Amino acid sequence: GINAEYGGTPSEDLEEHLGPDDSASQTGLDRGQLLEKYQLALNERDKILNQNGQLQHKIAEYFRKKKGADERQEVEKSVTDQEQRYTKCLQALDELEIENDRVQKESELRISEEKEKMEEKKSHVDEMTLQYFEFKKGVAKQAVNSRSGKPLALKDIDQCVMNEKKKEEEVIAVRLENIKLINKLK
Repeated sequence: GINAEYGGTPSEDLEEHLGPDDSASQTGLDRGQLLEKYQLALNERDKILNQNGQLQHKIAEYFRKKKGADERQEVEKSVTDQEQRYTKCLQALDELEIENDRVQKESELRISEEKEKMEEKKSHVDEMTLQYFEFKKGVAKQAVNSRSGKPLALKDIDQCVMNEKKKEEEVIAVRLENIKLINKLK
């Protein structure tokens, strides 16, 4: 292990460390004592390195477990957060559906009111148109032919009224088409 790192035996390492000129007499200790202390220091160092490795392994395990617990907490927090967001979205969706139903009912009510108004106006227009044509027919019955001086034939009057109604329907169709085209351009 350790000796292999330095490439020699403890005594060779000590000699290398002390150098060739150093002697045991200069240090005041004999060589045997120094080797023994050196060996004890190496053994202590091996023991400490071994403990260090074990403690680092324990720390790595602790952090691995803690990281897993943190990830689980984050996942649980994320799931809880997503559930809260989902619940809020569902509530918002419910509120929007209620609002949509309210607006739709209001729109349907307004549409029905407008349709009633339109039907009333249409029936009024139809009534006025009928009165107009009856009035024209009455005037035409009293009219006389300028050449012969005789009253106009009922058949001719009816034909004129029918032609006028046909022209009126054509004008209505053209006006409606014009309105559609104008709205299309907008």
